[in-house]
Amino acid sequence: MVLIVPLASFHVSAAPKIPLEARGTWDADMINSDITGYTGKGVYVAVLDTGLAPNWKDYFPVDHIATNLGKGFKENIVWNQETQKFVESGTVYEISWIGSTGSTHGTHVTSTILGYNYYAPADAAAGLPLKPVFVKGIAPDVTIIPVRVLADYTIGKSHTDPVDYTDQKFVMGTDRAVAAGIRYATDLKIAGYSPMIITMSLGGPAPASVMEDAIDYAVDNGVIVVASAGNEGDAGMGYPGAYEQVISVGACGWKYEWYAPGKVAPNPPTIPRYRLWWLQDLTYGFNDVAEKSSGLADQVYIAEWSSREKKGQYLDVVAPGSWVRGPFPGVPGYSHLPWWSSGLGWLKGANPGNFYFAGGTSMSAPHVTGVAAQMLEKNPMLGQADVESILKATALGIPAGSMEIWDLSPTQGWYEYSWGTDATGSGLIQANAALDEVPAI
Repeated sequence: MVLIVPLASFHVSAAPKIPLEARGTWDADMINSDITGYTGKGVYVAVLDTGLAPNWKDYFPVDHIATNLGKGFKENIVWNQETQKFVESGTVYEISWIGSTGSTHGTHVTSTILGYNYYAPADAAAGLPLKPVFVKGIAPDVTIIPVRVLADYTIGKSHTDPVDYTDQKFVMGTDRAVAAGIRYATDLKIAGYSPMIITMSLGGPAPASVMEDAIDYAVDNGVIVVASAGNEGDAGMGYPGAYEQVISVGACGWKYEWYAPGKVAPNPPTIPRYRLWWLQDLTYGFNDVAEKSSGLADQVYIAEWSSREKKGQYLDVVAPGSWVRGPFPGVPGYSHLPWWSSGLGWLKGANPGNFYFAGGTSMSAPHVTGVAAQMLEKNPMLGQADVESILKATALGIPAGSMEIWDLSPTQGWYEYSWGTDATGSGLIQANAALDEVPAI
C-alpha cells in the first residue's frame, strides 16, 4: 500500500463583487505566461487534491469553478497495531469535493492556475499598504473541476501516528482513491468536457498498477496528465510523477526572492526582507523578452528539496515552486476571515491568516498545467505526447550549478544550493515559446 500525500510545505461567505486591479507575479513572469495572449478559455482542469476550502468563494470567481462536476473519493483505512501499518479496505466511495479543514492545499494549487483575490492587512502593518488586488493566474479562463482524492483520517491516541501529528489527524489518500479521481475526470472528458487536463500535486514513494492503469486510461482518451516530481531531493521522485506517461515537474526558484526594489539584498536588521517582492510583473531589468530569455538562466536555481531523477524515473521540466504566494486558510488550524474584511482580528485575533507562501513541487505542477491549458486553447487536438514534447523542446535550459540564496529555513540567512542535471529535466518552461510552436487549427 502507498499513502499519497500533498507535496507542499508551509512557511463560506462570498466576496463582494468589487472590481480589483489585476497584478502579476514573479513566477508568471519567469515563465512568460502573461504575454502569450492565451488564457485557457474553453479548457477543463481537474485538480486532484484536497478539494477546495469551505470559503473558496472568497478567492475565486464562482463561474470558473464547476461545482456541478466536483466530486471526492476516499478509501477507508485502519491502523494495525501489530504490524504498525495501515490496512486498506479495498473499496473507494464518494465524498464531497468541498475540502476538509485538515488541509486547504488544493485551494493554493488552484490559485496558481486561476488567480485569486488578495488582501492582507499584515502588509500594511509592515509599512507596505496594498489595496485589495486580483493576483493573475497562469490560465485565468479555465474551468476548474475540484476532485478531492486527499481526505481526512484520524487514528486513536493509543496508536502510533506515522506523520507525527500530535492530534492524530492527517490528510492523505490511497492509490485507489487517486485512480478513481483520474478515471472520473477521464470519463467527463469522454462525455464531452473537453479538452481536459488532470493535475496532481501529490505523491507516494512507490508505483502502483491501479494508478498507472488509470493514467494510461486517461492518456489513451486524450487527457493531458501533469504531476509533481516530489519533494525528496536526492532520494528520487515520487509517484505518479515518476511515471514516463505523465508530464512531471520539478521546482525552481528565483535569485532575487525577498529582495527590495532595485535588487537590494536583505540584510537584517538594517535591510529587512521585502514582503511584497512576489508581486512583480517586470522583466527583471532586461530590455525585452529575447534578452530576458538569454539571461534568465543565470537567475534560476533548483530547490534543494525538489526530487532528482533516478534510474527508471522521468523528470520532464521545472517550473517555479519556491515561495509561491496563495490562499491557504488553516495553518495551523482552520480559521479565517473573509479576505475583504477589516478589523483587528487579522492581526491580533485567533485567525492565522488567509494567505501563505508555500514551497514544493505541488506549486510547480499547476504552472505547467496553466501553460498546457493555454496550448489547448490554441489547439484542442493536442495529445499528451504533443504537449510534453513542445514544453520540453521550448524550455529554457538550466545548467547544473550552484547559487547563494536568501532563505528563511532553518533560520534567516544565506544558503548555497547546488544541483545537477538530474534535477533540471529539459529546463524551465517558457509559455511564449511553447505557444509559438503549437500549430493553429
